Amino acid sequence: MILLHALEWVLLALGAYTFGVALCGFLPRRRVPAVAPLHRFVVLVPAHDEAAVVGEAVRALTLLDYPRRMFRVVVVADNCTDDTAKRARAAGADEVLERTDPVQTGKGYALRWALERVALRWTPDAVCVFDADNVMTPNFLSVMNARLAAGADVVQGYLDTKNPDDSWVTKAISTGYSVSSRLFQLSRENVGMSAALGGTGYCIRVATLRAFPPDPACVTDDAELQMRLLREGIRVEWAHDAVTFDEKPLTLQASNAQRTRWMQGRWDVARRHLLPLLARAFRHADHAALDGAIACVQPSRSAVAVLATGVAAAHAVAALAGWPVAAWFSVPLAAWGVLLPCYAIFPAAAMRAEGMRTRELARYAYTALFNSTWLPILVRGFVRSGERRWVPTRHTRSISAEARLAARRGDSDREGADRSERVA
Repeated sequence: MILLHALEWVLLALGAYTFGVALCGFLPRRRVPAVAPLHRFVVLVPAHDEAAVVGEAVRALTLLDYPRRMFRVVVVADNCTDDTAKRARAAGADEVLERTDPVQTGKGYALRWALERVALRWTPDAVCVFDADNVMTPNFLSVMNARLAAGADVVQGYLDTKNPDDSWVTKAISTGYSVSSRLFQLSRENVGMSAALGGTGYCIRVATLRAFPPDPACVTDDAELQMRLLREGIRVEWAHDAVTFDEKPLTLQASNAQRTRWMQGRWDVARRHLLPLLARAFRHADHAALDGAIACVQPSRSAVAVLATGVAAAHAVAALAGWPVAAWFSVPLAAWGVLLPCYAIFPAAAMRAEGMRTRELARYAYTALFNSTWLPILVRGFVRSGERRWVPTRHTRSISAEARLAARRGDSDREGADRSERVA
């Protein structure tokens, strides 16, 4: 019974904290004015057997609205068995580095290997990282340039779905991205906490990268890097208008495999960083570090929502039926009555704030169904958290940046609104 009481109050506290922070996503956005091109970039694109998609990724990068002499596009063809390298060169990559290492496999190893070689050739101010299936908005480097000029060390851009209409799973993920970008990323930017580092579509100063190189031993090196930065008082900033479109799995089975790997890494990150983050939070009154520690405690907000709903439903059924087990629960039903509607109200408000039409709000039903599958994945990831094997996700959807942007805008009115919003 004591464990049940503890679980109830923890779930209630996590939910209340989540929505307390989420409210800040509706505050006016901090605007960073555009500045003249000041910074030189190396754009790294790690690619493992990505011949089907790497061409459009490279082409989108060569079309960025930033002086071409001030950035280099470098593709890392990592343990490829196809013609990824050839297609990257044909699409206009400045350099293609080919790596063969059957023992040290995975994105983290590829990035660290590439960075060592890039440092011998160029002296950029910052590095941007994209996956080989990505396309991005033309303003990406211009936004990052402005952020760096304003003092940022690490900046995560907005992540969106490249193939939102391919299946109910991609629809669910796409809508979920819109919600999380507003409620969990922009909200933290607005109150000076750290955005979550997404593993792609981000920019980091070279000096910071040298001090905090990727840890290839962690299968979620992005989350691990974010927590290492927080332990040193460095937060990841969020750029709401620098958008990267990322291909998502079409089936629940493929998505489950990808998310299980993520959860393996997140549990590993929690084991490494929870206590040091708590120590920093209390020693330095650092609310960003405390937020990072809370993220370690709940690696999946969706799983917390599923658990909270289940506990509240069990309490309500027992109370209405007059069963004696109703006395086992300690959180008042009225408290659940306040919290649980937030799981529907906040996403609807976020979708409207992100410009989605009323008829599109129904798509969140897909997201709610998809989110309900996070709980078993959370458990499976915990059980497998000691594994280090990298399992890449297969990408096949070659979609141009122009086509994805046109689909995102939807009509000329939206196009005008997007153009007016292109500031960091």
